Amino acid sequence: MLSKLLLSPEPSRFSNSCLFLSKYKLQRAHCPFDVICIKPIRDIGIGDRKQVDKVLSWDSVVILYFIKGKLYPHSHFSYKPPVQFVATGVK
Repeated sequence: MLSKLLLSPEPSRFSNSCLFLSKYKLQRAHCPFDVICIKPIRDIGIGDRKQVDKVLSWDSVVILYFIKGKLYPHSHFSYKPPVQFVATGVK
């Protein structure tokens, strides 16, 4: 299926960001961002943290992550937004 899509004449594009819907808001993550594997694929196991370099999409139906030079379906990964740490009273 993947090779069929990559060779298709449909428009596709690389992007430097991706939108994620969390419980309370819509968030944009700019590349590179980290994802966690939730379904094993190729040499990536469950729980492995990977960095997404680019995002490839076809009309928002198919979304692929470009990780270390290879394309992976986004459905195999989960995005966890970075925890924001605010230091107060630092001297």
